[in-house]
Amino acid sequence: MIEVKKVSSGAIQVKSSVSDFCAAMGYCELRIKHFLRGIRPPQTQIMIEGIASHEKEEAYEKEHFKFEPVTSEELKDLKKDIEFIREGLYTRYTKELTFGGESVSLLIYGRADKVMRSQGTLIVEDSKYPQTKDKYLDKYEPYNDQKLQTLLYLNSLFSDVTCFDQTRCFEISCNRKAWIINIKDKFTLQSIKIFQGYQTKQAEDFLNQKISRFVLLVLDRMQPTHHENVNKCRSCRFKDCEYCKT
Repeated sequence: MIEVKKVSSGAIQVKSSVSDFCAAMGYCELRIKHFLRGIRPPQTQIMIEGIASHEKEEAYEKEHFKFEPVTSEELKDLKKDIEFIREGLYTRYTKELTFGGESVSLLIYGRADKVMRSQGTLIVEDSKYPQTKDKYLDKYEPYNDQKLQTLLYLNSLFSDVTCFDQTRCFEISCNRKAWIINIKDKFTLQSIKIFQGYQTKQAEDFLNQKISRFVLLVLDRMQPTHHENVNKCRSCRFKDCEYCKT
């Protein structure tokens, strides 16, 4: 859900889940109008199976690996490799923006799939379990919504308790950031294809541009643009879209 409210100071607060932000800015901007009204499309069998695969991986990790609590000193020590249990960290991305002299506070909250630090590099890995592997065979870059998701996590504060209380959040010190998008077979959980890369200036600009456009769209200062992609429309779960291309 996407929420907008004005606080006593006169500033505007915009709050969104990572999934809604990525679904809008990485897939179709027209979804924003639905998310603002709290309307969500029905779950598909693919989504249900994907959730089940995630849960299977969580259970396997808990059964076969033991994770020690990470201390505040270890979070700061770049020489210390650390790893958190799968789905063990909430994320809190915040940004202050100004449009036409008006202040906007943005919060995008979520839950990271896998977070670790290795040799000083902060790494966020997200696993996907598609219905078919065919669409990934000839791809050399992840889809925009997938990359946006990992970039948001990489630039967030983390918490093992809640993402809504900043005092319970922490930073993970690093000298660079990297993302991994692991496409897996939903039954065997084996990797089909792995996309990975470091956070570059180009990636930062990509995220910041999407952030600014998202806020303007949410505040109705800009009109959404349809992607004009027939295949996207066929996969979209909002079947009543007036812009649907068939």
